[in-house]
Amino acid sequence: MMKHMGILLMAAPLLAAEPADLRETSAVIDALKSRYVDRETLDTKLLNEATVAGLLQAIGPGARIVTATNPAPPALAEPLARVEVIEPAIGYIRLADVVPATVPAIDAELKKFAAQQVEGYVLDLRFADGTNYPAAAAVAGRFLPDGQPLFAVQSLAGTETYRASNPKEEIAPGLTTLPLMVLVNGETRGGAEAVAATLQARQRAIVIGTKTAGAAAAWDDVPLGAGRVLRVATAKVVLNGTSVFPNGLTPDIPVKIDPQVEREVILHAATNVTLTASLQPQIKKKGVTEADLVKVFRGEAVDLPLASGSKTNSEDGADMQPVQDLVLQRAVDILKGIRALVSWRATTGS
Repeated sequence: MMKHMGILLMAAPLLAAEPADLRETSAVIDALKSRYVDRETLDTKLLNEATVAGLLQAIGPGARIVTATNPAPPALAEPLARVEVIEPAIGYIRLADVVPATVPAIDAELKKFAAQQVEGYVLDLRFADGTNYPAAAAVAGRFLPDGQPLFAVQSLAGTETYRASNPKEEIAPGLTTLPLMVLVNGETRGGAEAVAATLQARQRAIVIGTKTAGAAAAWDDVPLGAGRVLRVATAKVVLNGTSVFPNGLTPDIPVKIDPQVEREVILHAATNVTLTASLQPQIKKKGVTEADLVKVFRGEAVDLPLASGSKTNSEDGADMQPVQDLVLQRAVDILKGIRALVSWRATTGS
């Protein structure tokens, strides 16, 4: 390590200078080979490794070497992770993956929502992935008028443009008009990222959460040997001439939330608790302990829980456990506000 320290110190000033052209690069390498005090360490292997490392760093997330310890994640069995109606009348769908099966699955749930007369939608794309861009276009197109441009996939072979085209009224009325919230985070990538970016760019949805992964791309794996592959982006999603890759999508309403808390709340949520209930602050109730019972037996004073309907310190907010999914809470609050505004306008004739 100490032998290589001299190389790093010599190279540091060059990093702050203007990018070198090919002649300067060759001159630097030749000078190091002829003048560096530990030039015997500058073998071909070291120079090649340094070149590859520098190139991958310059490219950023567009290419990386993947080993057997971090292969591509397996496809999920179910395209939809959770579907529920949140009171009052909010249709919630969380996508697990954007694959061909996602389209008929989401259509079926949208029809059920229509039967239940929902008044708004939450499309949760947090931790969602997928590289099937025709499926991503179909999902985004469900909420946009026919013929509306969605996004393009740009590659060396050319550009493929997708447009909304589907029988929306046969699925559910109001798909293009009812308020729509889209939830994203740093693990929203690929096809899910394309859906969010499209609905935001077409001003169809309000995007809430944290910045997305910037991985709205298609990938190829090039074998390198020894269980290693070069995973390289071969196509990228483009909207209005701007690529979501590699910088990601910035939400309309940023919500700061601890990533570990968000992961636990979403991926490990209790299945026996509805989302409506989970969005209500919980009162931490004091239970009766064995020590309390002993005190009662002795005739001593005990701080027992009050009967139902009695006001406690907990009800004043002293012992309230706050809602953990702040992103979903923000989306529901906005939809409730829109609902109240629509109701007020209908009542007043404004």
